[in-house]
Amino acid sequence: MKTLSNIYSTNKKQNLFLLFLSLYCAILLLFRAKITQSIFYFFLIWNLFLAAIPYLILQFAKQKIQILENVKTRFILFTSWLLFLPNSFYILTDFVHLKKGKPELFWFDLVLLFSFAVLGFLFGLLSLKEFKNYFSLFYSKKTLLIIIPTICFLSGFGVYLGRFLRFNSWHILTNPFSLILEAFQTLFTSEALFFSALFGSLIYITFLIQDTYNGRL
Repeated sequence: MKTLSNIYSTNKKQNLFLLFLSLYCAILLLFRAKITQSIFYFFLIWNLFLAAIPYLILQFAKQKIQILENVKTRFILFTSWLLFLPNSFYILTDFVHLKKGKPELFWFDLVLLFSFAVLGFLFGLLSLKEFKNYFSLFYSKKTLLIIIPTICFLSGFGVYLGRFLRFNSWHILTNPFSLILEAFQTLFTSEALFFSALFGSLIYITFLIQDTYNGRL
């Protein structure tokens, strides 16, 4: 609890805003469940939790900044962060479920999905910003100009693996060989490359916009 309190205190304005958006999303979801007597969209809670993990990982690192001085620890932390990062942007693809809802609730469901997608995407962008801040302590700006777009592309590919091949971040631990093999085989297909480049460019452009304004909310 103390660690969570410290994470919240690090940037109260930003974290309070994220909590407010989370509450708004929860209210929309509960209201829909009440009027439809259905928990169909409750999977959004889990997806949003996964979307927040990369942000929380780097917020935790901010409390233990000394661990980044060790190369091996830094590698493990950033690798873990990278494996979970696509979850922040994956939630945008949940719009595919819009067609499964009730026609009379189309606009409500649209706002519901949009709210969760915006919050998840925001977690990802703020996480990328934190990564850039940490990375700049150890590497040059020129390296960052290569690393950030590469991460965006890999995130796009991660979204592809999740949406079309139905892999999850934890499969790297529970089913690593299948994940690595299928990822390697799929990466060089035109469909995967196009999707990854398309989604990755969206992530990178929105990150540049956010970074231009210093991520201020």
